[in-house]
Amino acid sequence: MITGRSDADGRITVNIQVSDGSPPRREIAAVVATENLVEMALPRLIITQLGLTPLSDGRFTSDEPQGSQSYIAYVEWVRGLSPVIAVETAGEPLIGRGLLRGSFLRADFMDGGEVAVYGIE
Repeated sequence: MITGRSDADGRITVNIQVSDGSPPRREIAAVVATENLVEMALPRLIITQLGLTPLSDGRFTSDEPQGSQSYIAYVEWVRGLSPVIAVETAGEPLIGRGLLRGSFLRADFMDGGEVAVYGIE
């Protein structure tokens, strides 16, 4: 189970562990952005600190902005450590629908409301 909080504006933030696939993992707070189809978006600083490997095959999905760089990240998610494609963003860390697929999201939409993400069996 992944946990987090909602705020007075209804924004959902969850706490996740991210790495380059090897220890240590870094805990970050990521905003759930259901309008975003990518798995994850991370700022350049976090990408650099984690030493993420860029995808060198030039692939991007139609959900990623043209010209954006994609990286392989590993996220401790509802079913364990999962490889994901992370795109670089100028903003805050985001989790998109791509990562939420196969999950159940429960949120109390109020300031400080509890949030939980569960795997769907």
